Formats: sequence, structure tokens, C-alpha cells
Amino acid sequence: MYDISVIICTYNQAEKLRGALESWLLVQNAESKVELIIVDNNSTDQTQQVVESFQIRCPSQLRYVCETTVGLSFARNKGIDEASGGIIAFVDDDVYFDKGWLKAMLKAFNDNPKISCVGGKSIPKFEADKPDWITEDFLKIYGSTGSGDQGKLMIFPEHPFGVNMAFRKAVFTQVGEFNTSLGRRKKSLLSNEEKDIFYRINNAGLKVFYSPEAILYHRIPADRMEKSWILKRIYWQAISDVIFDQSIQKQSKFVLFKNLIRSIKKIILPFAKPTLKNIFLYYKRFSFKDKLNTYQLLGNVRQNFVEILSRAK
Repeated sequence: MYDISVIICTYNQAEKLRGALESWLLVQNAESKVELIIVDNNSTDQTQQVVESFQIRCPSQLRYVCETTVGLSFARNKGIDEASGGIIAFVDDDVYFDKGWLKAMLKAFNDNPKISCVGGKSIPKFEADKPDWITEDFLKIYGSTGSGDQGKLMIFPEHPFGVNMAFRKAVFTQVGEFNTSLGRRKKSLLSNEEKDIFYRINNAGLKVFYSPEAILYHRIPADRMEKSWILKRIYWQAISDVIFDQSIQKQSKFVLFKNLIRSIKKIILPFAKPTLKNIFLYYKRFSFKDKLNTYQLLGNVRQNFVEILSRAK
């Protein structure tokens, strides 16, 4: 029986995973019984070889397991099923561990016996010069909860992000595992699997604590600082929001159709004559803020249409 199982789910990110494991070697373990589980979500790169190269060097138990069903939620659920720790922590494969992360995470649970979950502090580490247009408002997209520097209870809808979160294992027995209709799948940016599980945790009356001392550094590559990536991320967030809303309270086809029409109207509202030419010329002059709003509406339209079709079956 381990005190904590730390799970890293990964898909075709062998070199980023290597960096995460290098930083893990420097983590202070506070004389705790720790296992590190790498869940390979059916990668086609050198992920398994990278993990095996660290097994001799790793001071904690290091295990490699494979989940062949593609999807982050499937991989996380595999990790839960494989874990032997009384606490199960999840971190992303593109982080650097602060050397005090493990001590801080365990201390948060030990000092607060009535809490069921802990969220740590994620600090974006930009790997290229950060453009001026990436303001504090965008840091949430990069995994920062913006929860501050003081420990506190997190009251839903505030909740930890998957880059840095931990649970008592009993939580999954009580509320279930991650919703496999949500979460990243290969190159899609589907999300809200964390929002979904913390919604259920909140409904079960379980307490969630924020520990600013449990620090991870989340690496942000140059391609994620491009406006095109941000727009894609916003588009998929809108899709994820509709799926989440449907999962907690299924709407009728009539309500879904109303939502779809409402979003379409907002998209074409600026046009006296919504011809393709006018739309093209107008959007060419759009500010980035306007584009963000439009991509959000397009994601909403897309998923409401998908939900209508699924209800028709």
C-alpha cells in the first residue's frame, strides 16, 4: 500500500515526458511510500523506452501501463484502476515538478483530514517570448486556476485543473471515475472532464482544498502562443460546455434548436445583408476579441447541431 500514486497520462509526447521525469528525480519524497504510474494512451513514439530508461534511476516505484482506448479520460481511469495509493494525484506530461511538490501535496491532505481533494498551483512556463496580447485573462487556458497564494477551500464552480490535482482514492468509489465523453482525444481539444468530476464531488458534499505550495511548472510551447491555437481552444471549449450541460441535464431537441438559432443570430447580427461576401469582408477586419467570441459561438452551434442529431436517433 502506497501513501500516494502519482499518475502521468501521455500520448506521443516522449521528449516532454522525459523532461517531466527528469524533474521528478529531484522531488523530495518526505519518506513517503510513493509510486509513479505512466499511462501510455497508445503512443506510437518512444514513450515506453523513455519510461524504461528511468526505472533504474527513479527513487520511487515507477510503472509503465498502456491504455489502448484513445482519450484522456480513458487513460486517467486506467491509472485509477492500477493505483495502489490512498491518494491518487494527476499531473500532465508537460510539467516540471517543483522539488517541494510532493511534500506540499501530502501535507495538505494530512493537515486537513476532512478534505477529499487537493488542487495545486500551476505556473505557466512559456518556452518562447510571450506576446503582449496574452494577458492574465488567458492564463486559465494554460492551466492556471488563478486561485492566489493562500490555502483555502475551493467552492465549485472553482475547481482544480487536471495539470495538478489529487484525490483520496475513496472519492472515485463514491462519485465514479472520469466521464469518457469528455477530455482530450488525440489532437482534439475537448475538455471539461475535470469540471464534470468536481461537479459530482460538489454534489456529494465533499471538500476540495487549494494548496499554493504544491507547485508545478506547466510548459507552454511556442505553437500554443499563436492566436490560431487560442481560437481552436475556445472553439473546443464551447463544444465541451454543451456536452457537459447535456450530461448533467439533457435538453429537448426544441431547446437545443433554440440555442443553435440564438448562436447563429449572434454570428450574423452585424450584417444588414448576410451575404458570403459581406461576411468575409467583415470578419477580415475583426479584432481578436471579436474572433474569440465568434469561435465560441461556432463551437456552440456545432455541438447543439450534433446533440439534435443524436437525439433524433
